[in-house]
Amino acid sequence: MAQLLEQQGIIITGGTRGIGKAIAEAVLAEGGRVLITGRSQASVDEALSAVNHPALSGMPADVASEDDTVAVFARALELFGKVDAVVNNAGIARAGAVQNLRLKDFQMVMDTNLNGAFLYSREAFRVMKDSGGGRILNIGSISSETPRFGSVPYTTSKFGLQGMTRALAIEGREIGIMVSCLHPGNVHTDIWDKAPKSVVDEPKMAVADIARVAVLMLSMPQNATIIDATVLDPRQPFLGRG
Repeated sequence: MAQLLEQQGIIITGGTRGIGKAIAEAVLAEGGRVLITGRSQASVDEALSAVNHPALSGMPADVASEDDTVAVFARALELFGKVDAVVNNAGIARAGAVQNLRLKDFQMVMDTNLNGAFLYSREAFRVMKDSGGGRILNIGSISSETPRFGSVPYTTSKFGLQGMTRALAIEGREIGIMVSCLHPGNVHTDIWDKAPKSVVDEPKMAVADIARVAVLMLSMPQNATIIDATVLDPRQPFLGRG
């Protein structure tokens, strides 16, 4: 029985931990070949050792760097011969009341969450347009629909990512490039280490659960796409939260 992502070459940014690492493992389990990026060689090496799969490669890269982005795609083409999909997962958050936020904190979130997604999407279009198309999966957030207090940088970046997804989908549809956005609710990752206790106590999904949905979105047939998906623990405050 063929695997869902058999022999597909997939780039996953921020793939050394959390949701990105879980997606990488799920893709590998479905026969895909994966190149993950991380902030440092040490984090990449740690992930490669932990997953320990022959079809997993990694390299350090700053997602907000044009040169690093080009280098990642060049490496992917060396490894896979083509790029079938890109998962824009790298993301950070800076929280706090807006009057206390520094411009550099806001800019740092934009650089990673939004500018990085733009650079990887632009490079994906350049690589995929002449090779039969492909998929881009942006990892958004339910914050793009319902923000929390004190989340101006993060929420702004995820609203922007939602808009970017829609605009890219229009540009990609005639050349076989499908662009989607996956909006997770609370997921068990280390991002919760610094969150308020009231938020930490909210129900959460396992990273493997969100990764299952990512694989589904990446493995849809060529004549079908899931534009948006919102996935969360049904007990989590979301609908009607204020």
